[in-house]
Amino acid sequence: MSTTERVPPNYRKLDVALRSIGYSFEVAVADVIDNSIDANAKNVVVRLITKRNGQLDLAIWDDGCGMSGKTLKEAMRFGADVSREIDRLGKFGLGLKLASLSQAKEVRVLTAKDNKLSGRAWLEHGIATGFVCTVFDTGECKQLLANVMPDRRLKPSGTVVWWSRLYRVGQNHANPEEHAQKLMRRLENYLSLSFHRFLSGRPRKVNIKLDIFDRKFGKPGIPIDLDPLDPFGYERSGQKGFPATMFLDGGYRNRMSVKAHIWPPNSEVPGYKLPGGANNRQGFYFYRHHRLIQGGGWNGIREAEPHSSLARVEINMASDFDVEVSLDVKKVEIQLPRALVNSIQKAKTTSGVDFKKYLSIADETYRTRQMTEAELPLIPSLGLPSELKEFLHHELRIKVTAKHRDLKIKWEDLDKESFFDIDRDNGFLYLNRTYRRRLLHGLPASSADVPVVKCLLFLLLDDALSSERMGPKIREKLELVNRILVKAVKYERYS
Repeated sequence: MSTTERVPPNYRKLDVALRSIGYSFEVAVADVIDNSIDANAKNVVVRLITKRNGQLDLAIWDDGCGMSGKTLKEAMRFGADVSREIDRLGKFGLGLKLASLSQAKEVRVLTAKDNKLSGRAWLEHGIATGFVCTVFDTGECKQLLANVMPDRRLKPSGTVVWWSRLYRVGQNHANPEEHAQKLMRRLENYLSLSFHRFLSGRPRKVNIKLDIFDRKFGKPGIPIDLDPLDPFGYERSGQKGFPATMFLDGGYRNRMSVKAHIWPPNSEVPGYKLPGGANNRQGFYFYRHHRLIQGGGWNGIREAEPHSSLARVEINMASDFDVEVSLDVKKVEIQLPRALVNSIQKAKTTSGVDFKKYLSIADETYRTRQMTEAELPLIPSLGLPSELKEFLHHELRIKVTAKHRDLKIKWEDLDKESFFDIDRDNGFLYLNRTYRRRLLHGLPASSADVPVVKCLLFLLLDDALSSERMGPKIREKLELVNRILVKAVKYERYS
């Protein structure tokens, strides 16, 4: 006959596991801000705190509705059920704790409701000793607030989440002030995009500030007021008829709104470029309760390519859609079920444009744009026989454009592990002078020597010479080609 037995977890290993969920620094901060917005905060301050020992802390203050002592106790529980409202940014009742402990050794939460202060903490060994939560009295709460937010009061309500001893981004930095500035820029980029609707007043205005607080002097620096970074913030569409609503079929029709956008070509607007570059930002933009969850990417439907960089699709998910798209606890990953993929691919605008046609229009808009000087193709000039150069220009103009920038091919002293090097900004393709004699096979050197090698290398490196930027894949290819050619040239026989 079967029986039951209570088997408590190994708290020490569970502590390590809970701290290893995989939050990035920016995502963890955003998760705490979600709670501030759920608390109807109008103002949020994210503060990096520099300390004499070179370590960093972080505190997030808001003027939301705050919590009573009873509510705070529940909020500090793993799997909290503070509110059953479906229209909340918070999701599992885990975010505050997991986000905080993924970055900091300890997290303290100080909150006020109707001018009554409460405070609790998960200190470094609290979970490991059996989920023992520290409770602060009123006097301790006031002292803790004075340590990190002496210029911000919690009256009549509000909350401060204090991460102490940041262990992923806050340790062992020779210049903590400079490192804090770098973290500020990372936060500015991420939060300005993730919360751009709230920052611009849709559906309601939320002000978010960033500052650095020096514990040595007890004063905050000049704050940064976040401006919205709107991925759809163009003044004029890149194509007539867009943006256009695309209607899904079946059960998704009333649970997800889809709007297809085409950016104007050659835009210099920050909302187009975005951190990581425009090419990496094409694709789907999923919103959950006006908060951006995913900013770009095609979720396996297609591969990203430069010709599609003007295409962005704005998708607003219904409140009960989390499970179907496998939204994780960090609220950053969307997995589309096959039925939804099919529905998106079949979606149409009122004028009958389906998803495939929309992408085709976006591609054509990109292809017919006016090329900027930086994007004009590099075509070999210096380093080839004049007749070959003219022939090459003629052939490549047919395929690309009558405009081009000269690519000068020269022999140069390079490291022996490099057969070539590229200076795209200045238009140079350098060949390693070390291997020139082997390639000449005893023939005299000239400025136009080894034309076959030069032309083959130019054609092989077309993507590196013509792309908008040197991404990781292109750099890997350059390293691979270099290694192979260095190995191959050693088998060249010369007199």
